[in-house]
Amino acid sequence: MDLLDKAIAQASRVPARQASNLVFWLLLVLAIYLAAQVTWKAIPASPSTTKWQPTPVSVSQGSIVDIAAIKNLGLFGKADATDVAQRANQAPVLITDAPKTNLSILLTGVVASTAERRGVAVIQSAGSQDTYGLGDKIKGTSASLKEVYADRIIITNNGRYETLMLDGLEFNAGEDANSQLQQAKSEAQNVAEDAAAIRDDVLANPDKLSDYIAVSPVQQDGELVGYRLNPGKNAAAFNSAGFKPNDLAKSINGYDLTDASQALEIMGQLAELTDISVMVERENQLIEISLSLPQ
Repeated sequence: MDLLDKAIAQASRVPARQASNLVFWLLLVLAIYLAAQVTWKAIPASPSTTKWQPTPVSVSQGSIVDIAAIKNLGLFGKADATDVAQRANQAPVLITDAPKTNLSILLTGVVASTAERRGVAVIQSAGSQDTYGLGDKIKGTSASLKEVYADRIIITNNGRYETLMLDGLEFNAGEDANSQLQQAKSEAQNVAEDAAAIRDDVLANPDKLSDYIAVSPVQQDGELVGYRLNPGKNAAAFNSAGFKPNDLAKSINGYDLTDASQALEIMGQLAELTDISVMVERENQLIEISLSLPQ
């Protein structure tokens, strides 16, 4: 009772006007709450949705679909094995008639490659400089990139081949340079098996590496800038792979050879690689030499 008496005493000290206002607002809130409850009960509730679950179906062994039979139906046609073989053995087209282009474009950089459908060109056109791959349309023109060489590119413009020289170089027929790169591309498949045999021979006896290639580090201002490549006793294997004497190897499969850690990492993978791409610097131009080695 003492607690109740204290509560009554405290309440008696509150002014009557404030107490009546407090009671009024409490009753108003309670009335609004009850009205809301009545309103929601008057509105029909939407049926609750349940998550769909697939009906389990037991599959017997005899009802399993035979994928091999579907493949043999040839729903989308079948490849002609003879045609595929003929296409694989086709020699690349040697472009010999490609006069100097009159387009207002500038070739500022190239990365040539011995692999088919590879090569990159940096071309300045319509006020901007962009990188193009084979088949890409050159901005601001109707021409597209056809071939990439160490000192030039070949473009197709209105149905004819045209030559765009690297900025600062004079135009010339360049038949030797073109034929050398085309020859390297056509020999790439023939070189693969020989390269695989050489790799196996060197892995079995590392001392034989000098029979095929001479490698020496090159430094400038005390920093490693790459590895100089020259033929060994067996120069034919070196040349057939697409290398030239004094090529400067800069990277292998994207690993920077000027970085000691990256160089060691890629060297440890060489025994397992089936595709090797070596970026070399030749006459101040970058050239990519690609080899596909059979397993």
